[in-house]
Amino acid sequence: MDFQKARKLFEEHVRSEKVRLHCREVEAVMRGLAKELGEDEEKWAMAGLLHDMDCDIEPDIRNQARKAVEILKEKTDCPGEVCHAILSHNEANLGIKRESKLDYALSAADNISGMIYAYALMRGTIGGMEPKGVKKKLKDKGFAATVRRELIYDIEKAGMELSAFLDVSIRAMQGIKREIGLR
Repeated sequence: MDFQKARKLFEEHVRSEKVRLHCREVEAVMRGLAKELGEDEEKWAMAGLLHDMDCDIEPDIRNQARKAVEILKEKTDCPGEVCHAILSHNEANLGIKRESKLDYALSAADNISGMIYAYALMRGTIGGMEPKGVKKKLKDKGFAATVRRELIYDIEKAGMELSAFLDVSIRAMQGIKREIGLR
């Protein structure tokens, strides 16, 4: 499956503006991570873009990701590792364990995007954001309380140190700041 086909499926199935923006953030972070780690940028970006593709169809978090993978398997030749990463990003509800670099990276990117977005809103801008500021906010459990911090720290299982991950993630989101409504 090529990225254009992934984009078309995304456009077909994701209606909520909030979900669209979140998926674009995760796509950007995943593309940056792939580049940094020497992985397939298109494949990793595809996982980021499509990971929550079924949120509008399946509002029950306990089942999310399952329908997305059903759609992908029915309509595309989506790589198995992308499907596994999408399923395992909801490991707590589906019981599908994260095992690969891609799995860990997707779960970490899914969560760091929310933290960075919330921090940018608090600061009034994503411009000039530094990893040390995000690290400080990670320690504040009351800030962006729904972000699953343990999944962010799992980035090390994908072979990247936390500060480097934060730097890549911030830069990726800065690259699409206007699209996601940030300054």
